[in-house]
Amino acid sequence: MEKLKLDLIESLHSQYLDFICDQIFAYLDYDSLTNSKMVSVVWKNIISKGAFWKVMVERKKNVLPYWKKVFDAVKVFKDKELLSRGNADASERHCEYYHTMYCLVEDEIQKSVDSNWRAGGKHQCVKYESFGNHSFGVHGCECEVDSQWIVQIQRDCRIFLRNRWTLELEKVLEIPLTEINMNGRDREVKLNRLKINSNFITASFDVHPEICVWDAKSHELLRVLKPVPEQGNQVEGEYGEFYVKGHCLWNDLLLSCHARLSEADESYIVTLRRIPLNGDGEATLLYFQKVLPRPILFLEVAMDDDYIVLFFARHEQRLYMPSMAATFEIEIRSAVSYDVVHKISIPTSSPFQRYQFHYLNGFIVMGQTEDNLLSIWIAAVGRCVNTICHGDKGLCAIRIISDKYIVTCDKDGVLKIWDFQGTLIRPEPFSSNFLIRKISHLKAVSRSASAKPSVVSSKVKMIDARKKTPRVPPIEYVGSSCMVADELQMILVSHSEDGSSYLHVETFLNAAQ
Repeated sequence: MEKLKLDLIESLHSQYLDFICDQIFAYLDYDSLTNSKMVSVVWKNIISKGAFWKVMVERKKNVLPYWKKVFDAVKVFKDKELLSRGNADASERHCEYYHTMYCLVEDEIQKSVDSNWRAGGKHQCVKYESFGNHSFGVHGCECEVDSQWIVQIQRDCRIFLRNRWTLELEKVLEIPLTEINMNGRDREVKLNRLKINSNFITASFDVHPEICVWDAKSHELLRVLKPVPEQGNQVEGEYGEFYVKGHCLWNDLLLSCHARLSEADESYIVTLRRIPLNGDGEATLLYFQKVLPRPILFLEVAMDDDYIVLFFARHEQRLYMPSMAATFEIEIRSAVSYDVVHKISIPTSSPFQRYQFHYLNGFIVMGQTEDNLLSIWIAAVGRCVNTICHGDKGLCAIRIISDKYIVTCDKDGVLKIWDFQGTLIRPEPFSSNFLIRKISHLKAVSRSASAKPSVVSSKVKMIDARKKTPRVPPIEYVGSSCMVADELQMILVSHSEDGSSYLHVETFLNAAQ
C-alpha cells in the first residue's frame, strides 16, 4: 500500500497538478508566500515558478493605485534585465519575471514605509462642515480605514466615504430609517460605531439595537441585523429592549455585544455571526454567550483567527459594604472553541474611568484616559510584558501598527510613535525610551470658535472639501479626537466649536504622494 502523503502541495506536485497549487497559493499574501518557501524545497520551487504571480500582480495593480505606481517605476529599471535573464524557456522566464517583480515592488514599498515612519511622511488636512444635531458628539469609533477608503460617521447620521489617497469625498451612505426600531425611544437616530474590512461596512447606533451592513465594494445596503435574545429563538418585537454596546468585523464574521435592559433580565449578550457575502441568505449564528455577572460597562470587543477579546468593567464584590471600587476585565476566549483562555483583572478606584484599548495579532495595548501609562499584554499567556510612560497629557487614542509600532494620541492632538518590537525585546518598565518621534499637526488647529487652520510646514496641503456649504452656527460641544492608522497612513479627526471638522492624514508611502 502506497504511503499516505500528508503534504497536499507535494502530493499535487508529484501528480503534475501544479496548476491546482497555483490556485491555492494565489489566496495568500506576500508575507505568507515568503514564509511558505521555507516549508520545503518542493514548496520553494513551486512558489518561485508559479503562474499565479501574474494574477497577483494584476490584482494588486487594479486594487491599489500606489502599488501600480511603484510597479511602473521598478519596471523601467528592471524590465530588460529580468526578461533576458537565464536560459530557461519563455514560459518559465515569464513566471519568474512576475515573481521577481512582485517581490521587488513589495520590498520597495516596505523600505519606503519603514523609512518614513521614522523620518516623517506627507501631511494633508481636509476641512469639512459637520451637520445635524451638534449636541451629539461622535465618539472614538467615528472613523475607520481599509485599503481604499476612509469612512467617517457624520452628526446627521450619514457615512462619508473618502478616497484615502486623494481625500476626495466619493460616496455618501444613508441610514435606512424605516428599518430602525424606534419602540418609544429617542427618535433621533445617532450612529456611534463604524467598522470596515474588505467585505463589509458596518455601523451601529447609540440607543437603537440594529447593526447596518453594506457591501464594501458596491456600497449597497445588504441587511439590517437585529440582536438575538436567545440562541436560536428570535422573538418578534422583543429586540427593542436591546442596545448595541460594541461590534467588530473579522473577514465574514461579525462579533457584537448587546445590552438587554428589561425588568425580567438585565444582561450583556455576546454573539458571533457569519454574514453571507453578496447578501445571499441569512446570517448564521455561531456563538451566543451571556456575560455574568453583569458588567457595569461594556467597553470593547475584538477578534481574529485565534482569539475573541471582551473588555468591560465590573463592581468589586464586597460582602458587607457598598463600594465604588471596580475592576476592568479583559476576557480572552478561543475563536475556535469559544472557551475562556485567560481573564485579566485590573483594579481601579472607579468603574467610570475611561480606557483606550486596541487588540491586534495576539497583542493588547491599553491605558487610562487620564493616566500617563499604557500597558502591553500578550493574549496567549494573559500577561503584561511591559509598561510605557507616554506623557502627562492624557490618552485619547491608541493603535498597534503591523507588530512594529504603537501610536498614541493625547488630548492636545500630539501623536507619538513608539517602537513596539523594542518594548518586547527590552522590558524596561515605566520607560519612555521607546519613543521614535512626535507629530504635532493638530496643534495648528485651535479649538476657539474663530480659529482657522494654519500651515504647519511646507508639506501641508489644505483642502476645503465643502466650499459652497453655508457656515454652521457656533456650538458649545467640542468633540474629542479620533485616530485610526495602518502601516501606510495615520488619520486623525478633530472638531472645533464653530461646527467645522478636520481630517489630518499623514502618509508614509512615497508612491501615494
